[in-house]
Amino acid sequence: MAVECEKKFLIEKPELPEGTEGTFITQYYIPPEDGYDTLRIRKATKGSDKYTLTAKRLISGFTREESEKEISAEEFEALKAKAFCGISKTRYALPYAGRLLEIDVFPFWDDRSVLEIELEDENGKYSLPDWVKVIADVSEDAEYTNYALASAYGGRTGGDF
Repeated sequence: MAVECEKKFLIEKPELPEGTEGTFITQYYIPPEDGYDTLRIRKATKGSDKYTLTAKRLISGFTREESEKEISAEEFEALKAKAFCGISKTRYALPYAGRLLEIDVFPFWDDRSVLEIELEDENGKYSLPDWVKVIADVSEDAEYTNYALASAYGGRTGGDF
């Protein structure tokens, strides 16, 4: 079981540095196992496909316990049939000031994106590049979890997004 401490910002949709390549991600949410808040399956495509199953549980603030394992394409498809919502996005991973900035660009927003920075704890120090225009810190705002965005904007029951 890993611990994930992720600072999250709603930002103006950025002009990314030239040549930045993203990973196309489609993820679905299925009924969680006992003790977990969310159970997600994900297909990430950048050259080849990678499939994962992730369970998450909120510990405090913006820190979550996370259990993740790689699954096969067949397992992904079988679990996808149980999905009640899902979402797609393109994720851009950019190193900056000793950290990795992950910018998620969603097809339902033309003017904003979500930026995530993983920290060692909730007091971890970080900085953002000048070209990032923060609208709000949404680290503890449940409306900006991927699950909430999938429920609000994504498709339902096993469709492709």
